[in-house]
Amino acid sequence: MSDKTIHRIMAVDDEEGILKALKRLFKQLDIELVTFTSGHEALQYLKNNSVAVVISDQRMPEMTGIELLSKVRSCSPDCVRILLTGYTDIDTTIDAINRGALEYYMQKPWDDKMFLSKVKECLNMHGVLAENRRLSELTRIQNEKLKQMNENLEAKVEEQTREIKERNQELHDSFMETIKSFSTMIEYRSKDVGSHSHRVAFLVRALLQESDIEYRKKQDMVIAAFLHDIGKICIPDKILQKKANYLTTADDELIRQHVIIGQSCVLNINGMEEVGLIIRHHHENFDGSGYPDRQSEMNIPLGSRLIRIANAFDHRAFVKGCPDSRLVNQAMAHLVKYSGTKFDPEFVKKFVELDIGKAFLVGESAKSILVEVDKLEPGMTVAQDVYTHSRIFLLPKGAKLSRGMIQRLTNINKYDPIEKGVYIHNPIKEEIEYEEYVSI
Repeated sequence: MSDKTIHRIMAVDDEEGILKALKRLFKQLDIELVTFTSGHEALQYLKNNSVAVVISDQRMPEMTGIELLSKVRSCSPDCVRILLTGYTDIDTTIDAINRGALEYYMQKPWDDKMFLSKVKECLNMHGVLAENRRLSELTRIQNEKLKQMNENLEAKVEEQTREIKERNQELHDSFMETIKSFSTMIEYRSKDVGSHSHRVAFLVRALLQESDIEYRKKQDMVIAAFLHDIGKICIPDKILQKKANYLTTADDELIRQHVIIGQSCVLNINGMEEVGLIIRHHHENFDGSGYPDRQSEMNIPLGSRLIRIANAFDHRAFVKGCPDSRLVNQAMAHLVKYSGTKFDPEFVKKFVELDIGKAFLVGESAKSILVEVDKLEPGMTVAQDVYTHSRIFLLPKGAKLSRGMIQRLTNINKYDPIEKGVYIHNPIKEEIEYEEYVSI
């Protein structure tokens, strides 16, 4: 298969004329077409080759199309299956679809335009499945890196983390690091989105301060905040990079799917059902005008309502990078303006009363300077996302350093150096401890 080939399609029919017709029809697609006149030959080929779509005629000697596609489902479950059938076989075909033996059927003689459209749809479906597998493998690699880092650090930090180990805190930290790794995957597509997710998680946690909600529910909300935009990894770059006023109706519909895709990304993880629901509903409006399900008021999960507020604030406050007081005030004014329509009025009030947005202020004319790790001070504001030499994400821009953060940066810097240093805004010596919103 050439480098340009994206997918391979298999066609099976005992009539050479049908196979030649399919070859002509699919010439305009960027695919490799393999053909067989026997179901047995097709199955033998599938043992050693990957195929995106299998198209089979129903009426063939030795093995019917439905029998073939049922076996294809067993040996290659991700392969999309299409049956070519005549009018007299419709009842049998529909029964096979209901049993899951195949996804689609085309009647002979077919309409070329309709057939091509259906095949393109099937190729897109197969692409999404392949992307999900790729992301699962990427997650496994990230988990392995975290595991190796923990193993290397364990001997050095055992005494300092004795109390944490007694309370099983190490397991919790590892779990949260995995969640942040999921969040950071989004940043590989759009750097701003990666930092955005971390800041939204901080804002959600700040809104939950002093609440009597049980710890597990709070944790689910913070995890959902980290992962709320994970569904965007399946949205094409050319759409994500468009400004809102340039989006077509089709673009907007595709972007709206990211909440549903995001929910599906976490549903197979045991215990993440509530996280998935929060992700699904984080674009619902308080008055019921949002998406995807037009939920309203208390029918919207609490975590979704909090992310809705934090998400809107962050997009406006950070529109030009780290915000000044004008941008923070404008973002807060937006929350107040739409309190009770887009946003939960109770938590908008809390957001304003606690003045949560001030945590990101860096000054009206802030400039960034490079500071070595061992010269960092509490109160400094990070100006650029912080990575180690091996590209492990540590802190987003906008984070205010505490003593705990600096200590952890120092420890990690010994084993996986932070190249050059950390870019910060307006270094200020302060004795107070800022709350950490990213655990390293």
